[in-house]
Amino acid sequence: MAIYLKLFAASLVPVGMTVIFWLLRKYTKFGKLKYAAQQVIIGIAFGLASAFSTEFGIDIGGATANVRDAAPLCAGLIFGGPSGIIAGVIGGVERWFATFWGAGAYSQVACSVATIFAGLYAAFLRKFMFDDKRPTWGIGFAAGVVTETIHMLILFLTHLNDSKRAIEIVMICTIPMALINGLAVMVSIIAVSALERGRKKDETRYKNITQHVQVWLLVSVVFAFLATTFFVYIFENNSALSQTDAILKLSIDEVEQDILDESDKNLLNAAHLIAEEIDAGSGGGLDELAEKYKVYEIYVVDKNGIVTDSNNKETVGFDMKTGDQSKEFMILTDKESGVTEYAQKYQAMAYDEKQYRKFAGVSTADGGFVQAAYDGARFHENIAGIMAGFAKNRLIGETGYILIIDDGFNIVSDRAAVDGSQGTDIGFFKKNFGYVQQGERFKAEVSGEKCFCMYGRSEGYYIVGVYPENEAMQARNTAVYINTFMEIIVFAVLFAMVYNLIKKLVVDNIHSVNNSLGRIIEGDLDVRINIRSSEEFASLSDDINETVSTLKHFIAEAASRIDQELEYAKNIQHAVLPSVFPAFPSLTTFDVFATMDTAKEVGGDFYDFYMVGPEQLAFLVADVSGKGIPAAMFMMTAKTTIKNLAQTGLPANEVLTQANEKLCEGNDENMFVTVWMGILNINTGSVTFVNAGHNPPVITQNGSGFEYLRTRPGFVLAGMDGIRYKCGSLDLKPGDKIFLYTDGVTEANNKENDMYGEERLKDYLNAHCSDSYEDMLKGLRDDISAFADGAEQSDDITMLVLEYKGNGAGEAETGAAGEECSGDSGAGSRADAK
Repeated sequence: MAIYLKLFAASLVPVGMTVIFWLLRKYTKFGKLKYAAQQVIIGIAFGLASAFSTEFGIDIGGATANVRDAAPLCAGLIFGGPSGIIAGVIGGVERWFATFWGAGAYSQVACSVATIFAGLYAAFLRKFMFDDKRPTWGIGFAAGVVTETIHMLILFLTHLNDSKRAIEIVMICTIPMALINGLAVMVSIIAVSALERGRKKDETRYKNITQHVQVWLLVSVVFAFLATTFFVYIFENNSALSQTDAILKLSIDEVEQDILDESDKNLLNAAHLIAEEIDAGSGGGLDELAEKYKVYEIYVVDKNGIVTDSNNKETVGFDMKTGDQSKEFMILTDKESGVTEYAQKYQAMAYDEKQYRKFAGVSTADGGFVQAAYDGARFHENIAGIMAGFAKNRLIGETGYILIIDDGFNIVSDRAAVDGSQGTDIGFFKKNFGYVQQGERFKAEVSGEKCFCMYGRSEGYYIVGVYPENEAMQARNTAVYINTFMEIIVFAVLFAMVYNLIKKLVVDNIHSVNNSLGRIIEGDLDVRINIRSSEEFASLSDDINETVSTLKHFIAEAASRIDQELEYAKNIQHAVLPSVFPAFPSLTTFDVFATMDTAKEVGGDFYDFYMVGPEQLAFLVADVSGKGIPAAMFMMTAKTTIKNLAQTGLPANEVLTQANEKLCEGNDENMFVTVWMGILNINTGSVTFVNAGHNPPVITQNGSGFEYLRTRPGFVLAGMDGIRYKCGSLDLKPGDKIFLYTDGVTEANNKENDMYGEERLKDYLNAHCSDSYEDMLKGLRDDISAFADGAEQSDDITMLVLEYKGNGAGEAETGAAGEECSGDSGAGSRADAK
């Protein structure tokens, strides 16, 4: 645990640097440096952090662990590919030369290459998998694990001639280095993400598809990796145990057979010598022969299996065929068998199972045989000499060995030959052999080392095979580690390929479709989607294009129908406006002319004039708020309301007062209308007028030029109920003119957003005051269009001109037409609202 705490402390260096550089980029001038300069500075800083980790590695069981690879991974994944590459190269080169001042030369190549790989790997991930964006913390952890896997695999591959030492280092370093490097990268990404969440107040509720793909693909890959690794471990572990069992059993069987062979050889040799002396009739009895050849008993057996003589007189007359142990020797009486000698293992006797003997017999010339036997004492005395060397130089694997232990639990033979020690001295106890059967593997700590053991019994001895666990499991460990490394690499490549495949074939195409749909939604129906990377997207593209084409067709039909209907509405709207000029041919004291050009097919402006008595002419120009059909409908209502009220003979102010009340009723859309209305006495030239929030008219009086009739306007109609309007008045002389208009004239814009303006309007009227009414208004409309210079008409343009001619109409009109208008009018020509 202390080692992991030290490694965790070392991992705080790249984590701390990550936080520092993130803050520098966000809150200091460092963030305003060019991208290349930032990458170089960050790369150098993290490269130095990588070198720092090399110099302060932590010893683990004779190997050195560090977090050197975390620095280039953090730089590349979080700040950019170039900085990761720079950091990796600096860290790798420094590790190469670090061997000159004490770093381990054994892992020089692997460590240097792995550090450079870490920077390249981080750059690749950020650039090609995550579109130059920071990955999730899970990917960061996985990147650290993959990098350390490559690191350890390179270490193993560069030391295949010393695989045992290499796998020892790999086993020591893999887990701590993979964990700590992965955690360092993961914590760095989490820290930066937390800082960014603190700055972002409006984050999206949903993860995008690539994030879902990352998570679930990573989960699937990790699950598959763990499952396959588990099954490989189980298989290799069982295989290693089976191989251990086979090696131990084979070694024990070989020693047992050697002991048996040597024991049989000694006793058979004694039996032959005894039989020869008996056949030769050389002097001495069986007791002397037993003493001479150091055997316990001698039996002379005839061809019928009856003991005829023995140094143990109690056995004389015993029938060899009556005991399971003794009848085995009857084969020596069968001439057809061809067997002339036979030896048994050390075992209980047929006539007394409490006594143990080892028998050997040889055939004699009379068809019988001679048996020689060892008892326990003679047997062990005889075999002790040959046992001492049996275990010496017998190896199991490279470091395993054989022990021979007698029933007193004394070590008879081991690697160093007989040393007279007890089995308990090296960790063996009787109980080790009490709970397992012969030939069954068990674990024991022998001489302080964990070992797999197995025992057998031969000639009254324990034959024990001892096989160190680390050696027995080396093949398993090597296979599992190499397989795990390869699986991590394969699954990492598979993850990258599947992720990129989904990203390219699905996610990117979805983004492309969404972008095109966005343009379609914005109104660009000429967009064509042509994604042919797969059958599904090709079909989707065709369906969308067909849908858009159908939509365009329906829109075109609807637009045509709407245009037609709007044209009808426009005709209807214009039809309700006076459009026949001269409007009153029989009346010669005045003349009036008006035009209206709508910004849309229908508009909200209107003009009107009509007789409201034998001598009273009402004339007005109005402008409804808004455009299009709603304004046109409100315009119709306002026009009708005002006309109906005016034709009752009410004064102009009362007309608008009552009209305001009626228009305010049910005005849920809050529309309003501005009106300038005048009532002319066609015989006297006197005019009473009311201005309900409208533009001031332009008038010319007494032959002077056009000037604005500026009075205080009242409130707009339909804007608020309860409003009462006041009248103003003025007197017209023959030749005087009043020009009414809506703000579409003065507020017309050009492409630079300059307005036509009141001064330009006045100047135009003064320059064309002698033109006919129709030419004057048409010319003014052309002048406005020329000023707009192609800019779209944004408002309705409505104009009305009225000239008072008086009772001497012919002379006045002629005189006025021939005079030039001057620029100013006298104060007496203006009227104020009363």
